[in-house]
Order: sequence, then C-alpha cells, then structure tokens
Amino acid sequence: MKTPNHARSEAGHRPHSAGAHALTPKTKPSAVAAVIALAMALAGCAQQPATGSSDPVPVETSTTSSISAEADSPTTGTATISPPSTKVAPGMQLMEQGQFWDIISRSLEVSDGSIEHQAAELEDILADLPAAQVASFNARFVSKNLELYSWELWGAAYVLYGGCSDDCFEYLRSWVVGQGQDYFKAVLRDPQTLDNGRLSFAFESEEAEWLSYVGEDAYLRASDGRDLYEDYPQSPSTIAVGEPSGTAWDEETVESLYPDLSPLP
Repeated sequence: MKTPNHARSEAGHRPHSAGAHALTPKTKPSAVAAVIALAMALAGCAQQPATGSSDPVPVETSTTSSISAEADSPTTGTATISPPSTKVAPGMQLMEQGQFWDIISRSLEVSDGSIEHQAAELEDILADLPAAQVASFNARFVSKNLELYSWELWGAAYVLYGGCSDDCFEYLRSWVVGQGQDYFKAVLRDPQTLDNGRLSFAFESEEAEWLSYVGEDAYLRASDGRDLYEDYPQSPSTIAVGEPSGTAWDEETVESLYPDLSPLP
C-alpha cells in the first residue's frame, strides 16, 4: 500500500510528456514574423520567467517532502528539503531510557494491579505526546521485550505455567517490561524472579497482549488517525524472529533446570 507521502510525491512530479517541449506549440510559417516582432517588443519588459518557463521557482518546503524530490530538484540555495517522516533508517530512534521507564512507572502506579487498566493509562499518556515520540516509545518497548527473549526465561515460564507457547512467551515478556525497570532488570539477571509473588495464577500475563499494542493504538490517536507501521514501516514488532539466546532445553527435562520453581495454580 502506498503511503500518503508516496502519493503526494508522484502527483507532484510532472509526467515526461508534459515537459518543456510539450509547452512549446509548433508555430505556423506565416506567423513567424509576427512572433519575432512580438518577442523583440517584450524583451525589455519581462522581469520574471514566463508562465510556462521550466526555470525553478523557489517554494517553501516541509518535512514531508519526499527524498526523491530532494535528489531530483535543482539546487537553488533557497530551501532545505528534509527526509520525510514516513522514512526511517534501519536503526530507528529509540526513546531515551529514563523517559521510557518513567512513562511505564506512571502507568503502573495507577493500574491497581490490572494489566488492562495499565494499558489504558499508558495509551492516554502516549497519546498526548508528539507522534514521533510515540513511535520512539514503541521501538524502545519492543527492544526491551526482545532483550528478554532467552531460553532461560522461557524455561522458567514453561515450568510456572505448565507449558508456554510462542504467544504466551511474547505476552509474558511484555508483562515483565510493564512491571518497571527494577523488576525488568531482576528478571533479566535471574529468570526465577518470576516466582516472587507478582504472578498469582498461571497465564495471568496473557492480558499483557494489551501492552504489546499500546504503541500502535496511541500513535493512531497522536497522529490524527495515521497508522504507525505505514508511517514507520521499519518499526519493530514484539513477535520474535529466530532462536532465543542461551541454551535450548527439552520439554521432558526442563523442570530439573528450575528446582526452586513451583507451578502456579
């Protein structure tokens, strides 16, 4: 699907058949003398390019100008064309960690232990930010989620839950991020921290699917209806690709790796 920026870029480029040659109609031989006389009479009066001139006319540019326009337009020295917001470098901007964890903490404080309430509060906080900051928050959230993508944490979740699918593990990682910086670091150091009482029953973290979508939903509001993944096509996702870090385990023997963990009710 073409983004609005792409559509604007193509509409703004004049087709080749409508170039300078098409703007010069063929003159009949009988009218040559009259055209020459008229041109001589006007030569001393014209101070601006003719209406059909192909000379560049300085225009005010914006941050939504296309990159291709920057490369194709003549250099006039009167305008600077910035990359559009719909283009993101592979290493897209991540929100500063202090700001990120502060936003997570604020949403957690008013959640009253409800993941759904936390997600709603988080979305409200983000929706008041500029859309670009919402995108940077989402990228940071995903990066933190994927930091937890390890066999060790998955094994701990598997034992606690009596099994844990790909989706289950994805939402668990989002839940851990949503618990704040201190808990995130503790779980990252020792996955058995999961059994510290914050989870009261098996698969409680499934509701953290709400947290995985908060960035996208908040961006829709902050941008007046635009889609995060259309504006930032290289935005990452909490859906992990490839093998987790660490050492793989076998389902038949994984419980022996976590002797201190007891399955949740």
